[in-house]
Amino acid sequence: MVINFTKHYVGIPKVITLKGRNQEKSHKKNRYQALLSPEPISKMSHPEKNKALLEDRMVPEALAMEKIAEQCLNAKKPVIFVPGRIILWTWEEGAPAKARVLRKLAEAIGAEILPIMDIRPGYPQARTAVEINPYHGDLVIGHNKYDVVLFVGVECAYADVALKLIKDGTDVTTIALCGHRGHVDATITLCQVGINTIENLITIINKAKEKNAE
Repeated sequence: MVINFTKHYVGIPKVITLKGRNQEKSHKKNRYQALLSPEPISKMSHPEKNKALLEDRMVPEALAMEKIAEQCLNAKKPVIFVPGRIILWTWEEGAPAKARVLRKLAEAIGAEILPIMDIRPGYPQARTAVEINPYHGDLVIGHNKYDVVLFVGVECAYADVALKLIKDGTDVTTIALCGHRGHVDATITLCQVGINTIENLITIINKAKEKNAE
């Protein structure tokens, strides 16, 4: 079976075999739609050190963090996606410290925390109310109607796919706090993020809350 990976297929794709046209005709009753997918390769460069991407513009990290604070505090239903190995268990080095700072971040912006497991839910139908497909966080976002989504420490392969789909099909604001090079398909992305970076972000958020309360 040959599938073009630059398109999404809804329904059953036509199967081409070597048994001639008769068998091929038997599949004409199958209906499917070929929908354009996001661009497979982004044209933006990753942010440089101490820089960030803000709506496809390279800006100083401090400016991006102020914008993150603004977006999070104005959100109606924010959520933080984080790997389960960080937030649920302690076998990874540094996980408890990371979990504590993520809980502080969630409390500062009033966000839920959803762990992403390194597994795939059952197919063909994912139960988006209770399962998170690591490649399709967009399904859970749509089900729960989140409007601002933070990807924190999510494996780059998972985050890249989900962010492309979210960018292409929704108006959700996405914020990627990445420990590596960042994610160019996010609305805002920081690179080389560590605990200190998140602590600084929490400070900026709390100052913004105090200013708004005046």
